[in-house]
Amino acid sequence: MLYDLKIEKKDDFLWVTATGRKRTLEIILAMARDILQACVENKVTLVLLDIRPLEGLLEMMEAYDIPDKYFPKMKDPSVITRIVIVDRKESKRNNRFFENVAVNRGFNLRIFSDPDKAFEWLKR
Repeated sequence: MLYDLKIEKKDDFLWVTATGRKRTLEIILAMARDILQACVENKVTLVLLDIRPLEGLLEMMEAYDIPDKYFPKMKDPSVITRIVIVDRKESKRNNRFFENVAVNRGFNLRIFSDPDKAFEWLKR
């Protein structure tokens, strides 16, 4: 198993929990495709993605390239209007970098280590 997504529709958003092996660009991109498809199928545009169970970190250059090169459909407000990611505190440095790059490129995305704060931001 490279990864598994538990996708639950909760009112007007998807709560997605990712489990599996080490984080790789291939796995991140495959998960993104599955999440986009689930948003379309469930007719929701808000996503809370919990990636704490995934091991490791992406390289900084991979994280830098992801928003523009690989996630253009996530900028389409008819697909996803807001996405919040929950990750481990140890990943904070890399997550701040990725969040900054994504926001600067037009994504409505935030990353938190506290699921309650993530949920609060998503529902604002």
